Amino acid sequence: MISLKKFEAGDIQRLIDWVPDADFLLQWSGPQYVYPLDVEQLTATLEKTKGAHPPHFMFKAMQGGDVVGHIELMRVDYVEKKGVLARVLIGARQYRGQGWGKMMIQLALDFAFQDLTLKNIDLGVFKFNNAAIQCYEQLGFKTYKITPSLKDENWSLLRMKLDRNDWKK
Repeated sequence: MISLKKFEAGDIQRLIDWVPDADFLLQWSGPQYVYPLDVEQLTATLEKTKGAHPPHFMFKAMQGGDVVGHIELMRVDYVEKKGVLARVLIGARQYRGQGWGKMMIQLALDFAFQDLTLKNIDLGVFKFNNAAIQCYEQLGFKTYKITPSLKDENWSLLRMKLDRNDWKK
């Protein structure tokens, strides 16, 4: 069973080690980070998680005593009751393909909809990431916008959304 724990400064190097190249970084984080990912970039993001009502949450996913993944909830708007699910990653290859990513996302959605009482969650995923798209669709996300890429069609960005009412079903 997966559990989510707060991501801390001591987790930064592990996350950096999970990012092998620039394309992987772009797929995982979008254009917000620049390759090579480094302590300064992640520390700046971690700073956004501080305070009584932070706009950003970073989690590490635990399987027993092992850290197996990472997930974030960003752009949390407490007035509009919305947020963005982002940077979903099962880190080491030996942990992939076991359903832990889906469990990790479910826990992040529970946090967003139950703890933060958000009304909807948005996300972006590249068109070529079929496994992620399938996982998001299984959890109730629906595509509402496609942004074409200048690079090539496979790098087109799908915007997907899940409303609280659909999550409850």
